[in-house]
Amino acid sequence: MKPSFFAITVGTSILANAAREGIVPEVWSRLAPDDPRQEEAERGPVERLVEFAVADPERCCAELNTVAKVAKRWPALFRRVRAALYASDTGAGRLAARALEGAFCRALAKLGVSTEDCAAEVKVVPGLGRDFSRSLGELARAVARDVKCAKARGVNPYVVATGGYKPESTFAVVAAYLAGALDVFYVHESFRDVVSLGLLPIDLHPTARQVARGEGEPEDLAKAWGVDPHHLVELGVLAEEARRRTLAPHIAALIDALETPC
Repeated sequence: MKPSFFAITVGTSILANAAREGIVPEVWSRLAPDDPRQEEAERGPVERLVEFAVADPERCCAELNTVAKVAKRWPALFRRVRAALYASDTGAGRLAARALEGAFCRALAKLGVSTEDCAAEVKVVPGLGRDFSRSLGELARAVARDVKCAKARGVNPYVVATGGYKPESTFAVVAAYLAGALDVFYVHESFRDVVSLGLLPIDLHPTARQVARGEGEPEDLAKAWGVDPHHLVELGVLAEEARRRTLAPHIAALIDALETPC
């Protein structure tokens, strides 16, 4: 079986759950991005959080809960595995991601999943949790490139999108599918079990790629879709400044990641 790559969006549920055990202050999981206590959170007790997560992977947080349920159902996916943990650009986000980085492989061992090669890496997304418009493109760029390059190396790419901010993680899923992700996993809110969205073979409209390469005008995209350019501005596909239209930054970032060689 081919090695696996898991793109995992990260939130702060591990901090909220650890707070109930007195490991971290309860407020850390819901700090505003500009709260001065973010610096304190970033220096939080990583090792204690790692031990908390490894002790009960399914209850510690949204991210490892999903990973654990996937591993129990499809353990072969984790024989040789790499994981990227996409964290918010905040102290609490970095702390949560570092804890999951330390716990990921140990949690698999705790669950009895046999691994020959396992590693996890934190990737802080610039602006995530602080600047929605900027971070949407940065997250899409990071996820799309990682998924695309994993596939180019002969690695099967998957996404765990239970954790993190829902609008951003949803766009990350779209980016991952465009880049060739084989599956996306969530834990369903209703029946609390893992669900697989399966392979979704989608692609960008060729005109969007042409516009991104400078081989066409943004208005060409509107013509190809049969809509008014103003409508694409309203939908956030195009941006308009000083009476000049361009691809919206997050769309341009996504296409750039898909077009740039690994």
